[in-house]
Amino acid sequence: MLEQLLMSIKVIVLGMGTVFVALIALIYVIEFMNKILNASQHKSKKETGPADKDINQTGSASMNISPSTTSESINAETDDEEELIAVITAAIAASLNRSTHDIIVRSVKRIPYNSPVWNITGRNQQIAGRL
Repeated sequence: MLEQLLMSIKVIVLGMGTVFVALIALIYVIEFMNKILNASQHKSKKETGPADKDINQTGSASMNISPSTTSESINAETDDEEELIAVITAAIAASLNRSTHDIIVRSVKRIPYNSPVWNITGRNQQIAGRL
């Protein structure tokens, strides 16, 4: 009886030790692959021009924006927002089976998109598969 207990303890220790060593090896393999992939990304960043290199190192860059460019972008944003409000109004009217004249959209608040990249990609693939 005591021999069976000792043998089972040895098997447990051997199994847990093997799993522990395999997990540590897996950690090192993942770190090694990460270094290889980051090295290839650093090489591609070094191949970019000197202006891009300054932006990447400082984390920010100054832009020269002319007043006409600014006003054009503001006009484009307001046009897009008005179009978005029109689409939202039409969707609400269609779902409620009412006329768009009966519905007034007072404000539109954008919510942050906190989904992970894999979630967004999967959702886009599902939508594309249904089209």
